[in-house]
Amino acid sequence: MSKKVSIIIPVYNVEDYLRNCLDSVVNQTFRDIEIILIDDGSTDNSLEIMKEFAEQDVRIKIISQQNSGVSTARNKGFKEANGEYFLFVDSDDTILHNSVEILYKHAIETKSDIVLGNVIYVYENGEQTIIYRRKEEIYSKSCMSGEECYVAFMKEKTFPPLVYLYFTKRELILKNNISFKEEIIHEDELWCVQVMLCATKVFLIDFLYYNYFQRNGSLMNSNNKETRIQSLFTVCKELNKIAEKLKKDNKIEVAGGIYIKIFGLYYSIYELLQQIGINIFREHNYFARLLKENYPLLPYYQQRSCLVSYLFSNSQIQQRMINSGIYVSPKE
Repeated sequence: MSKKVSIIIPVYNVEDYLRNCLDSVVNQTFRDIEIILIDDGSTDNSLEIMKEFAEQDVRIKIISQQNSGVSTARNKGFKEANGEYFLFVDSDDTILHNSVEILYKHAIETKSDIVLGNVIYVYENGEQTIIYRRKEEIYSKSCMSGEECYVAFMKEKTFPPLVYLYFTKRELILKNNISFKEEIIHEDELWCVQVMLCATKVFLIDFLYYNYFQRNGSLMNSNNKETRIQSLFTVCKELNKIAEKLKKDNKIEVAGGIYIKIFGLYYSIYELLQQIGINIFREHNYFARLLKENYPLLPYYQQRSCLVSYLFSNSQIQQRMINSGIYVSPKE
């Protein structure tokens, strides 16, 4: 029997955090949910904890796979989902007890494809912070199209590339054939843009419902920076494909928002290069070409944002490569 909301949780070696996560989900005030747990080849006691919860709650379904990464796990979980809306939750995070009730209520009342709340970053020392602070005027419209919302977010640089903030209508994903790109990290950066731009209605609420725990052993904080650099470059190329289509449809400002994102990711690549202290990235010519081709087309505020990110990142990357004796001048 179909439920109104599917909650999809990939799980991999999080035995110290999983009980808190599952407690926060099974105790939601909104009861008409299905909970899909995807065990991504865990080697600790995570699977035993999932089975323990499943024995006590018939709404829980466990799917097991060989370790294939979070993208594959999310894709598999979504294929099993039957809810009208769905929400991703990471297995080391928690949500407020009334999260689904509030998100679903707004989704139904506004007939939105996406309801977008906000996140609290929680650190191991107990400190908390809100990363994506939005200006009050962005809440002034009851609903926006996904394209309008994306442009507004990118203008104030508060677009959240976090999949668990997107309380999304399942039909939107099916209709547009959207899935997570597998075998990369930072897949959120691509998926969130794809989903947002396909939405007819997006409703924003000032609701801090997701507790995103910043633990030292998590994927984004682990020693995988070379893989992250290559994944970010892959995401940039995929985003450029979307921007090219938008330009053909004469949606220049929306495409410009994507270029702001791309050059922001270029800056992230520079930061990772700085952290690992070696020079493995030779693709700065790609970004030089993108800037040269698209800069004249964009509104001034987008030109400025792209140019600032490019100039700082490019100069730093080139200098590091010059110092290492491997720099090659970009082709004109």
